[in-house]
This record gives sequence, structure tokens and C-alpha cells, in this order.
Amino acid sequence: MDWKIPIPPAQKEAGSRPAIRENNEPLVSLMQYAPQLEVYPAYYHEGLACAMADCLVRSSVADRLLQAAKLLPASLRLVVLDGYRPLQVQQALYDRFKQQLLAQGWTESEELYAELHRFVARPTADPAKPPRHLTGGAVDLTIAGPDGWLVMGTAFDDFSERACTRYFETLADMSDADREAQANRRLLYHVMTRAGFTNYADEWWHFDYGNQAWAACTGSACAIYGGV
Repeated sequence: MDWKIPIPPAQKEAGSRPAIRENNEPLVSLMQYAPQLEVYPAYYHEGLACAMADCLVRSSVADRLLQAAKLLPASLRLVVLDGYRPLQVQQALYDRFKQQLLAQGWTESEELYAELHRFVARPTADPAKPPRHLTGGAVDLTIAGPDGWLVMGTAFDDFSERACTRYFETLADMSDADREAQANRRLLYHVMTRAGFTNYADEWWHFDYGNQAWAACTGSACAIYGGV
């Protein structure tokens, strides 16, 4: 496959959340289950409260990550930054980003919460609408080569317009660094979608499988992963 193909526009998700038909797949440790992958639990290294020193995902997600890794050129590898996220960690991220927005001058308003929920899901234990990462079916990742992580145009968790997956597909005046980031995002997008994942359009690093977001994007009758 030609990994230089432009990233297509995101598919619109259905208006209502798909139902969940839990298949009870276990969570697995990527450090143990998939040692071929590089695992760098970003929030643990940041010292975020309750963050784990490993990345856990559902077993089929781990298998599909290995499929995606095999599609990369031999000199490159996937770097997993986050997977299953307990509610305590989701709450800590939610609170942190809210404080960042307030520090930027936002005020308590519908607009603030719309921006907040665009990048960090509401931490809820409602079984009908679990946050993506709570299901074990969401994964954040990048690609590394011999000289380190590839240029992607933003850092992980850079909540700006530049983080949108297709940002460089619509940018008119591009620098060499922009073109490098565009090529690397295309590579990540195509190996992951080829392995069965869907991408969250506002975050180049975020991919889903089996959860409600994946079901909505693929037109599946139901999600197979609920909250864990």
C-alpha cells in the first residue's frame, strides 16, 4: 500500500451512541503481551495521579497493534503512550485541562465545557456511555525510528488545531517540517486503519477499536467493549 496517500476526511459518527454488547475480552499488559512494541506510559512518566507504569488494552486491540507494527518499514516501531485509563486518571486529566483553560482566560461557560469535552472525555461511570479509554479499546501512540520519535507536527496531548489529524492535508503554505509531519501522520493513520482501528479526528495520536466511537465510525450494530 502507498502510505503517502492523503488522509481522508473523517467519517461522521451517528447521532446516537451505539449499544454495547460486552464480549468480556481481558485487558492485557502490552509490556508482557507485545514486547515488539515500545511502551512509554506517558501519564506515569508525567507523574499524573493514579497513572499506571504500563499500558493495558483489550487482547484484540493488542493483536491489532501487532498487525499495524508489522506494516511499518523495518527501521520504525510503534510507541504506545496510553491505553486503558481508570476513572481516577480520567478525572485527573479532566481537572488538569480545565484548569489550563481557565488559566488561558476561559470562564465557566458552555463554551469552556465544549472545548474541554472536545479533547478530554467526561469522567463518568455511566455504563451506557463510558469514556473511550475506560473501555480498553482506545490507544494513544506515535512512531519512532533510529533517532527517536518521528516528527508529527505537535507533541502528544497538544490540544490545538494543529493536533487535528488532517491539519497538514489542508495547509496551503507548508515548510519542510510540515511536509515531514504530514508524511509521518499519513503513515501512522494508514497502518492503524489497515489494522482495523478508527481515528479520532481531533487527535492524530488517538485510535479506537471495539468501543462506541469505533462502532459509530464503522457502522457496526454495536460496540463490543464497555467500561472496565
